[in-house]
Amino acid sequence: MGSVRGWMARLRGSFGKSRREHDLAAEFEAHFQLHVDDNLRAGMDPSQARREAALKFGSVDSAKEAVREMSTARWLERARRDFLYAIRGLRRNPGFAAAAIGSLALGIGASISIFAVADSLLLRPLPFREPERIAMVWSRNVQRKDTEHNVISPGDFRDWKAQNSVFESMAAFADGRAVLADGDRVEELENRFATADLLPMLGVQPFRGRFFTAAEDVPNGPNAIVISYRLWQSWFGGEESAVGRKIQIRSQPGVVIGVLPPEFSFRNRNIDIWEPIGIDPARDYRATSGRYPLAAARLKPGVSLPAAQAQMTAIALRLEQTYPKFNKNWTVNLEPLRDSMVREVRSSVQALLLAVGLLLAVSCANVANLLLARSTARRREIAVRVAIGGLPGRIAGLVMGNALALAIAGSAIAFAIAVKLVPRLSGLAHGMASQDPWVMTTSAVVLVSVSILAAAVPTRRALRIDPIAILKSE
Repeated sequence: MGSVRGWMARLRGSFGKSRREHDLAAEFEAHFQLHVDDNLRAGMDPSQARREAALKFGSVDSAKEAVREMSTARWLERARRDFLYAIRGLRRNPGFAAAAIGSLALGIGASISIFAVADSLLLRPLPFREPERIAMVWSRNVQRKDTEHNVISPGDFRDWKAQNSVFESMAAFADGRAVLADGDRVEELENRFATADLLPMLGVQPFRGRFFTAAEDVPNGPNAIVISYRLWQSWFGGEESAVGRKIQIRSQPGVVIGVLPPEFSFRNRNIDIWEPIGIDPARDYRATSGRYPLAAARLKPGVSLPAAQAQMTAIALRLEQTYPKFNKNWTVNLEPLRDSMVREVRSSVQALLLAVGLLLAVSCANVANLLLARSTARRREIAVRVAIGGLPGRIAGLVMGNALALAIAGSAIAFAIAVKLVPRLSGLAHGMASQDPWVMTTSAVVLVSVSILAAAVPTRRALRIDPIAILKSE
């Protein structure tokens, strides 16, 4: 326990160096003056008093060094000195610094960005209530291989929803564009028509106001509009009065009834307007509309996806027999929500991960070569340090200090690159690429560590320098 307290005291002593040094010098001067005063009282003249005090007191510098040893974490102090020395060296060699930092920034920035996308798509739980129970519901033509994930017919959707016993809820939706007008401001925005089941099925709660209901999700119903948090801020300044505000959509009157939570998106981050789809129970969609919306469903607790698939296949077979002209060879395909979002981009994300891994490797190799060239250019300096007794740890610190300074500078620029790049990659992740600080920081720490390891070869080369041979040759 005492050793731990001692180590913590040394660690605390490593900070506030200038004040600590001032206090140390003042304390030693006070002790030295006490010895001088004692000698003066003993009858010595001032010059002799100071000389005798100095002989008795001993080396001030050695005493200070002993105190520093006890009050600081020696390795931390040395690391700080090496780091500051490396920064001064980089400032004297801007070309070397720019090349190395630029190479690391590009490699680390691209890596962090792709890792953030991969984390959102492949690792992080989807931001919905019990997402493992949500599945996409597709139409599929058994005679055509390219229709495994086909849009559906509103007529089929009505029958699937009425006849199944495996889904807790089922929703349809379709994306489009709409012209929104509020006073003098007019803009075409992306919108989504959806059944009233969709947002509650995802477990989303309104940030302001409410969502449209089944009573509003009818043909020619009221234009009840839910807007994104982004639109609420950009168009209405985040004002509470936006809920209940009358606007024009597609030149028809509408009213804003709710605002979605910040960062919410479902398969398309650019959707700003949500409206009721208004599927007509009396309309024969099979005769008039073909297939155009998408569908999602939530499995009942305890129902497996294969069991749900079996029942939906049986329902599709009955519909094929009932509507042979429209449903001939058409069945149902269920797909887990995550798989539906990853399917189209999994190979792209994996390829990008491989690409940024190679890019990072090339960047580290470039930095290693630059550090190697720099240590070669400084071989006389290193040889002199070794010749006068420089320890291997101190020599290694010279090279590693450079690597640490370059890695920190490169990672700072890389973070700026990642902050700009991740939102641009959100389309690849169905709008779900995350700038999670934990993910980005963890990635950066790992990547910076890898970058520092790139200095292993130059460090080893520096430790093998023969000072006698180098000093004789030069």
